[in-house]
Amino acid sequence: MKHIVLAVILALPAGSMAQTYQSRIYEAFLQGRMDRWKTTMDQMERGVESGNDLSLMYELTEAQYGYIAWCLTMKRKKEAEAILEKAERQVEILLSRQGDNPRVYSLQGAFFGFRVQLQPIRAPFYGKKSEEANQKALETGPEEPQAWMERGNIAYYKPAMFGGSKSEAVPYYEKAVRLFESTPGRTTQNWIYLNCLAGLAQAYEETGEEGKAGPVYRKLLRMEPDFKWVRDELYPRYLQNHSGQ
Repeated sequence: MKHIVLAVILALPAGSMAQTYQSRIYEAFLQGRMDRWKTTMDQMERGVESGNDLSLMYELTEAQYGYIAWCLTMKRKKEAEAILEKAERQVEILLSRQGDNPRVYSLQGAFFGFRVQLQPIRAPFYGKKSEEANQKALETGPEEPQAWMERGNIAYYKPAMFGGSKSEAVPYYEKAVRLFESTPGRTTQNWIYLNCLAGLAQAYEETGEEGKAGPVYRKLLRMEPDFKWVRDELYPRYLQNHSGQ
């Protein structure tokens, strides 16, 4: 039962300011304003440095996870590297002080995945470490949606020659979505949940299941009509490519 209790502890940091940080990150995600994301993240980092709030440290590490992914997409590798080093240290602190926590292990697995992109020459090493951390997340929290989402990411982004499979990723994303939606509080102002839905829709498109992708995009826009990435990019492209759906 330990991992369930810890997941609750880390679910939200205490205090109104921490809640404000989380809301700001969520709004930045919807608006595609990574400048605001970075500003909020910097404020969170100063808060962590001035105190001993492990819950805030977790929220900061989760925010860094999203920002690093964006940096890599934008080819800002030096910035990604600098933030990743901080995030990796924080993961070690969280694991040492809080014990086994599936959400932290999920982030650790993702960070090893980022290392694959930053240091492709060491891809076999970091790829293995990513899968090991993800397996630990699933062992400590078999009902943790982020663990299943990261399992989907591993399958989706790993090259086919090394065992990756976009088709294999689909059921992992589907399970992650089901678990997010069946866990109280995990769909409210949670950018990772929205990102998981968007990832599922893209996986449907990539695996010839276009008919399933459209309803997911429309679901996202019903929940958040101003979700810029879906509204202005993903869904219009889907309609252009699959006008008959």
